[in-house]
Amino acid sequence: MRKFATWALAFVFALSFAWPSMPAAAQEGSLKLVVDGVEVEGYEQPFMSQGKVLIPVDNLFQEAGFNVTKEAPGKLNVTNTYLTLDFDIADQQISVNGKATNEVFPLTLRNYGNYITSDFLDSLEGFDVTVSEEDNTVNVTTNRVQDIDAFLEKLMGADLQSYEAKMTLDQSMEADTEELSMNMLMDMDMSVTTDPVGLYMTQKMSMNMGEETEELTTEAYFTEDGFFQSDGDQWLKFPAELTDGLLEASMTQADPVAQLQLVKAFMKGIHVFEYDDVYIITQTMTNEEFKSMMKEALSLFSGLLPEGVDSIVTEAEGTVVEEEEAAEEATSEEEAAAEEDAVAEEEAATEEEATEEDAVVDAYLEDGEAEFDMGSILDMLDINIEKYFVVTVVDKATLFPQSTSGTTIIKMSMDGETVTIKQLIDGVFSKFNEVKAIKVPADVIEKAVTWDLGAELEAEKAAE
Repeated sequence: MRKFATWALAFVFALSFAWPSMPAAAQEGSLKLVVDGVEVEGYEQPFMSQGKVLIPVDNLFQEAGFNVTKEAPGKLNVTNTYLTLDFDIADQQISVNGKATNEVFPLTLRNYGNYITSDFLDSLEGFDVTVSEEDNTVNVTTNRVQDIDAFLEKLMGADLQSYEAKMTLDQSMEADTEELSMNMLMDMDMSVTTDPVGLYMTQKMSMNMGEETEELTTEAYFTEDGFFQSDGDQWLKFPAELTDGLLEASMTQADPVAQLQLVKAFMKGIHVFEYDDVYIITQTMTNEEFKSMMKEALSLFSGLLPEGVDSIVTEAEGTVVEEEEAAEEATSEEEAAAEEDAVAEEEAATEEEATEEDAVVDAYLEDGEAEFDMGSILDMLDINIEKYFVVTVVDKATLFPQSTSGTTIIKMSMDGETVTIKQLIDGVFSKFNEVKAIKVPADVIEKAVTWDLGAELEAEKAAE
C-alpha cells in the first residue's frame, strides 16, 4: 500500500507539469464512410433511407477530430469548442452552438447508433459532403489543415516576444482507499518574455488529502540571474546546474505552441481546424502515446537530480535486470524437466523475483531516492486513458494563442489498487508583446539562500 501510494502521488504531481469500435460488418444497402480521405470502419455505416443518406454520428465526429461525449442517456455532445452540437433524443432536437435547429433527431437507431442526414452535415460550417453512388461512398471533407508539420512550423515562426497567461488547474485523485484520495486546485499567473528569456509567476495552490488541508502561495522568477522561488518569507535560489532544465520545463508549461511541439512526436491525434478568424487545435491521445510522452517529459527530472542519485537509480534498475536475466536462464535449463515440475519451478522463481524486486524498490523508497525513477514506475503501472482532449485556440491573423483548455481522465492500477485521476485545465493569454523585460528585485537576490538538494537529502538520512 505504501509503495503504491508513493508512486501514485508522484505520478499525479508529474502530470500537473475512444471509444472502441466493432469490426465492420457488411450490411445490405450500407455505404462506405470516408472522412478527409480516410475510410472509417465500424459496425455503424451510412445507408440510404427514404431517399436520404444517413451518417452515424459517433464514428463521423470522432474521425473528424471532435470530442464526443455521452453526457446522459439519450444525450450526446460533440465539440471542437468552435462548433458544438448537442443531440437530445427526448426532445428530438439538435442544437448548434446552443441554438435549436429544425432537424429531427434521431432519424433512426439502426445498429443501436444515432444518425444524421448528409444534408444537415453539409450545412455545418467546416463540412462538405458528396455522395458517390458509383462507389457506394459518402465522402466528407472537413476544414482540417492537412500538413500539420508545416502548420506547426508556421506557429513557431510567429513574432511572439512576450505575453501574459492565466492558468487554472483543477485536479482530483479518487482511489479505492480513502487515504489515497486527493483534490488540488492551482491558479497560476505568468508573465513571459522570449528575448531575453524570462518568467515571473505567482501560484496559489490548495490541496485536500484525507482530513488534511494545505494551502500554499509561491512566487518565482526565471532570468539570466537564475531561478528564485519564495518559500514562505524566505527566498531560495536554485543552483546553476538545475536552472536550465527547470526553465525549459516551466517555459514549456506556459507556452501552448511548445507543448504542441512536445506532444506531436508522440501522438497522431492532433487536428487543426481552420475558420475565418481562428485555428482550433485539438489533441487526443492513446495509452501508449501517453506513456511515451510522459517518459520524455519526466526525463527532464533525471538531469535535475543531485550528483549520486542517478547512479543509485541506475544500480537499482541494473539489479532488477540481472534478476530477470537469471530467472530466464534458470527457466531455460529446466525445459527438459517434466511439465508440472517446470511450471512449479517457474512460479517459485517468479515469486522470488517479485519479492527481491520489491525489496530493492522498498529499500530505495526508504532512502527517498527511487521515487525519481518515474520511467520504471510508468512501466509497472497499468495506465488507461479514459479521456484526453485538449483544445488550443490560435488567432489566425497573428498566430498568437488565445486560450487553451483540456480534460483528462486517467485510470491506473497495480497490485489490485486503482486510482482515477481527473484533470481540468483552462488558460487565457493576453498582452502580446507588451510585457517589459523581467528583472529579479535586488532585495530578492540579496536575501536568497542557495538550495542544496544533495545536502538536504543527506541531512534527512542522517536524521533517520
